[in-house]
Amino acid sequence: MPDDIQGNGHASSNAFAELRTLLVGPEREQLADILRRLDDPARWLQDLSRVLPEAIRLRRDDHKLRVALHPIIEESIRISVERDPRMLANALHPVIGAAVRKAVASALQSMLLSLNQIMEQSVSLRSIRWRLEAWRTGKSFGEILLLRSLLYRVEQVFLIHRKTGLLLLHREAAAAVVKDVDLVSGMLTAIQDFVRDSFGAPESAELETVQVGEFSIWIQHGPQAILAGVIRGVAPTRLQAVFQDALWHIGMEHAADLEEFNGDASVFAACAPDLDKCLLGQAQQAPQPSSALLWLIPAVVVLALGVWLFFSIRDQRRWDTYVHDLSRQPGLVVTSAARRGGRYFIAGLRDPLAPDAAALLAASGIPADHVSFQWEPYRSSQPQFAAVREWEALRDTIQHSALYFATDLSRITPEQLNAIGNLASEMRELFRRSDAMTKTVGIEVIGHTDDSGTEQRNATLAAERAAHVITALASEGVPTARLIGRGAGSGEVLRPGSDDADRAVNRAVTFRVAGAP
Repeated sequence: MPDDIQGNGHASSNAFAELRTLLVGPEREQLADILRRLDDPARWLQDLSRVLPEAIRLRRDDHKLRVALHPIIEESIRISVERDPRMLANALHPVIGAAVRKAVASALQSMLLSLNQIMEQSVSLRSIRWRLEAWRTGKSFGEILLLRSLLYRVEQVFLIHRKTGLLLLHREAAAAVVKDVDLVSGMLTAIQDFVRDSFGAPESAELETVQVGEFSIWIQHGPQAILAGVIRGVAPTRLQAVFQDALWHIGMEHAADLEEFNGDASVFAACAPDLDKCLLGQAQQAPQPSSALLWLIPAVVVLALGVWLFFSIRDQRRWDTYVHDLSRQPGLVVTSAARRGGRYFIAGLRDPLAPDAAALLAASGIPADHVSFQWEPYRSSQPQFAAVREWEALRDTIQHSALYFATDLSRITPEQLNAIGNLASEMRELFRRSDAMTKTVGIEVIGHTDDSGTEQRNATLAAERAAHVITALASEGVPTARLIGRGAGSGEVLRPGSDDADRAVNRAVTFRVAGAP
């Protein structure tokens, strides 16, 4: 019995263990894997390496992260530079090289400007020819002077690997005497090492020029390559910039090839166009026989300049005189006057009574279609304009006046005498002002009728009305010599229409001032 109970208990335990395995077995394995991961530093590093780059990228704008990494990066750069200074020099060479070339170019430009000032007063035929060439090519006169005065030719150019001293590429000018180019390349490297060893020069010291008789060797050093040019004659300083640009371009385009060079120079055949750009030269120009044509060209140029200067001064004087005369005209205020590209521009203020500025151009000799005006209207306070405006006000008052009559009547009624008195006073004042301005004016007295009568009767009635008004005005002191009577009848209606109001308006005498002040 106990054995059965014991057996049953063992079976129950196994069943419980099996049930536990089924229920929490995966979780137990996961917990065990987590414990093993926590106990294994190598797995920590592996897990961290997966997320560290992305974590740094997400926190790249975090100031705290930059502060934490700054000492580490700074110390790493310091140790790297102490171990291999050339690494930093090679990295900075493209930037530093460009800056140095710019400084050299600036210094050379300053020298050219000084030389240009020295030669400014030169008036020789050759100088004139060089100035025309400078104008045509867009270069300064000093640069053309250097190009035409210094005689040289770059006969050979060598591209040498800096570390091994092996020749990478060689180019020569036409008809140049070429020896063993590999030997020349090796000798240049050997001479530089000899100078350093013999004179205790530092490793950074570099041989830049070698003079051998009429030949000069100009050497430009790069981080991984050397460019040497064999020059016959006296070359201009600007040739160094050409060598520097070629070497810099080769270093940028073939940096990997230069770094991994193993003796095979065939890959550098692509650098031939860069070296060919260095094969420059300037030959002496053959003397040209003197010719009258050579002197005729400058004479024609001087004559043309003289003619242009004459007409330019004449046109400027005409313009200045016209602007001065225009500014003195009453009622005109010139605020700006300019001359651009053969055209003239005038702007200012103009009184409506002022003279026409365009009409004054005829006497100046300036073509009217070459001048543009821009006037702003204003009222001048000058006395002559005030007098004209007062005269025009009187004229308008008289011309807007009218005397009205009853149907088929022409006599002056007592009610009209007061209006005739005021009208006579205005007319006398108008004549007085006209005489003061030495202008003769007259007043036309026009009689009108409505359409109620016959045409013959209306003509007679209109003439009688005009005559009676002239008689009344004369009695008020208006000179009859300046009054002209005319009967218009019903042919000149003052207001169209046939009702009583329209006919009352048409039975009138009106006035028109003839002449202007």
